[in-house]
Amino acid sequence: MVGLPIDPPSRNFNSRLALETAELIRSLGGDDPSGAFHHDVSRAFFTQQADIAKASTIIPIAERHGASARDVETAWAEHRFAKTVDDFIGAAHRAGVSGVPAMAWPNRMAVVGMQPPENLVRLLRT
Repeated sequence: MVGLPIDPPSRNFNSRLALETAELIRSLGGDDPSGAFHHDVSRAFFTQQADIAKASTIIPIAERHGASARDVETAWAEHRFAKTVDDFIGAAHRAGVSGVPAMAWPNRMAVVGMQPPENLVRLLRT
């Protein structure tokens, strides 16, 4: 158990702008800040029922990870990372991802949805 209270929203939100913002942060600072941004967005979505389709949610999180509000707004307006996100979404669909959360490993189908910890441990050991 990780002690993270899960209280997902009753409806799903389009995460496209969050995904594009993660790529912006990756371009500015690399994988570590981008991963930390993903973590914070996931936490906001799954524990605070935050609407991750809104700039008012995403921009403050992005600012904590090295992107200014102007950086984010400009990248969105220019669709600077749209192709990268499209490529990731296509790869995810080919791997079997149809929802969140999802986990995947090389050369294996993705595991989609909330899973008991023992199921994940079993999958990692096989």
